[in-house]
Amino acid sequence: DRDLLSAINYGAGQPGVVAVSMSWGDTEFSGETSFDSHFSKAGVTFFASSGDDGKYVNWPAVSANVVSVGGTTLNLNGVGTVLSEVAWSNSSGGISNYVASPAYQTTFGLTFSNRSVPDVSYYANTSPGVSVYNGTWWQVGGTSAGAPQWAAIDALGLTATNTNLYARAKAAYSSY
Repeated sequence: DRDLLSAINYGAGQPGVVAVSMSWGDTEFSGETSFDSHFSKAGVTFFASSGDDGKYVNWPAVSANVVSVGGTTLNLNGVGTVLSEVAWSNSSGGISNYVASPAYQTTFGLTFSNRSVPDVSYYANTSPGVSVYNGTWWQVGGTSAGAPQWAAIDALGLTATNTNLYARAKAAYSSY
């Protein structure tokens, strides 16, 4: 983890960087909040894959300074129109054992005493997966496919921080 955290610090410290994507992690652990400073740099949003085991809360995705990206499954008709989008069964998440519920979640109305993850999701089902071209076409999937796409949304200037995401969702729901 030390090398990965060094890479995060290096990337976040580069001029012009506004988003950092992390597609690594492990189950959460006591003392994980002592590493939160690695995910706190003014003007930079950190995105982490929630994991693909469908069972555990994973770090660093559970950090209150990170946008945790879970996975979905798209159900399409024969011409590719989205019929529905549901949680992907392998997407990890839940309620943290160690991280207190951050203000952006309590202000939104979540009543858990600890942080819940993921914050957002993206298509992650590995069947059929997302098409990627790297000399040849291949299929990828998992929440590691979603984290960099959310980072790209943020990098395009659409401010996908947790504070903004929860505030916009609250505003949308309160209008019903």
